[in-house]
Amino acid sequence: MFNFRRTTAKTLRPAPPSRVVDLGPAWAGNSVNCVPYRHSAILSFGREHLVSYFDDQGDVVIARIPPTGGPTREVIENQAKPFDAHQAISLGRDSDGRIHAAFGAHNSTVLMARSRSAILSDGFEPSVPIKGEQTYPMFIRSGRELLLLFRSGPHFRGSITVHRLDVNAGGWVADQQPIISGLGQPWSCGPYLNTPVTTADGAVTLFIVWRLQETATTAGAVVNTGIDCVRSQDGLRSLRTLGGIGLSLPMTPMTAERVIAVPLGAGLINQAAAAARTDGRPAVLTYWKEAGEAPQYRLGWFGRNGMQVRTVSRFTTEFSLDGGGTLPLPHSRPELLFDDRDRAFIVFRSQEHGNRLMLTILEPPDYQLGHAVQRVLVDDDLGFYEPMIDRGLWATERRLGVFVQRCEQGRDEDGLPRRAAAPAWFMEWSLASLRA
Repeated sequence: MFNFRRTTAKTLRPAPPSRVVDLGPAWAGNSVNCVPYRHSAILSFGREHLVSYFDDQGDVVIARIPPTGGPTREVIENQAKPFDAHQAISLGRDSDGRIHAAFGAHNSTVLMARSRSAILSDGFEPSVPIKGEQTYPMFIRSGRELLLLFRSGPHFRGSITVHRLDVNAGGWVADQQPIISGLGQPWSCGPYLNTPVTTADGAVTLFIVWRLQETATTAGAVVNTGIDCVRSQDGLRSLRTLGGIGLSLPMTPMTAERVIAVPLGAGLINQAAAAARTDGRPAVLTYWKEAGEAPQYRLGWFGRNGMQVRTVSRFTTEFSLDGGGTLPLPHSRPELLFDDRDRAFIVFRSQEHGNRLMLTILEPPDYQLGHAVQRVLVDDDLGFYEPMIDRGLWATERRLGVFVQRCEQGRDEDGLPRRAAAPAWFMEWSLASLRA
């Protein structure tokens, strides 16, 4: 077990939330509400929050949480129940204040629902499909423009495409070509995105992991390689390396800039976390294993001497990425935030901590684990939950907002009609309470 009493004078203490909002029953038969590629599960503007999740009937709920009091809910009927954990909901907000929800896709048609106005109680227009082989819809705001990214194609032969909201036409228009592609290579592969990073100057930074075909290596059934990094300052119309080298579109594994070379067969997870430090430089948080150890969380950041990598966990559980679909894994993919002093806040769930929601705080400039502070955020067994955080609330107020629910996740069960329900909450912590 990760025993912080041996590595720091700080003892492991709970950090009770300053606010808990009951959202009602949520879908819990799989981890569809609690997967890290929901960008975003929560939106904040002013002191209001919008939280998305599937309820216990499998319908889409958009809950509005005001500064005080309980939530109000808008329900979007969903005929295709979320038996597949990939069919998660992502939210975006356009320049007119309308809310967009994308959901229901796993290498299939993605459904899009748009609010009738900026007032959520006006309800949502009927859902419309964007047909194709779509997975992992993600919204990005670039200036006043709302973008929708998703992977087109299966896991080992795919590309990342961009749709742009045409306000005049009232719909989505696809770019003429993908921005990232694993097609047409000697061995085709599939790109996966960590959390997209947007900064105040309008730049978008993407960390990319590539999934190889199973027959391309002898490293196993699930082989991810990377980590690559690319940046855009024109709303993903063009891509550059962090050093400013322009790349022809689509970017491929041949032209991508590798910033962390993870060995084949190291169990690199796809679609983990990324964030920006105060100087705007991006950082990535993911996990893989090295020789003689269990898989560990790794923090990578750009310092004065280039990319630095630090191991930021001491797990003992051995496991491998082996199997199709959504896997029940002992540790969640972690989430990453930085405060105004560039302290790293790592939010995660682990079986080694009784599946509780945990927080690790690391100090710059070296993010040494020996000086870490750790807190228990939610002292309950959350099953196979992965953290769903409110990035907007953190960016504007340095408050941690999290969607929390217990969920199940069986092996090889994507698509199987498994139902369960669990209570869901929105919880908040102040920065001072996290540090106390």
